[in-house]
Amino acid sequence: MTIGTFAFFFAMLMSGVSLVAFGLWRSRRQPAPAAYDVEEAGMVPMAAHAPAWEPVQDSVEVAAALAARVEGMIAEQARRQADVLSVALAGLKADIQHLKTDVEWLAGERMIEQAIQMAQSGLEPDDIGRELGLTRDTAYTIATFRKH
Repeated sequence: MTIGTFAFFFAMLMSGVSLVAFGLWRSRRQPAPAAYDVEEAGMVPMAAHAPAWEPVQDSVEVAAALAARVEGMIAEQARRQADVLSVALAGLKADIQHLKTDVEWLAGERMIEQAIQMAQSGLEPDDIGRELGLTRDTAYTIATFRKH
């Protein structure tokens, strides 16, 4: 390790120690105020100068305001997520509907091919309808035009 590297690490260490020391110095506890203020006329309670509940009331009001603000932010975020989710679900529903249409079309095409093959093999329209779930009229039409 070179002297320059050592000097760099030593400077970083010293700056870290000084920052920690400065932070500890700033956060040291202030001496607690005396319960009574000594005046020439005698002992006067400090509560006579400033009521002790004011800082508590201010902190309660600040906490209530912060809680209301956070609740508002959470509600807004939930609304945005619900909007995004509803748009995504609508797109998904449309995609599924397209797939359903395609599958129905393919199934219909396949069913018609099977009906044609059954009609060419000589099965009666009633048998074709029962086997494939077609109506009697549809099976009869396919059987009639099987030669074409």
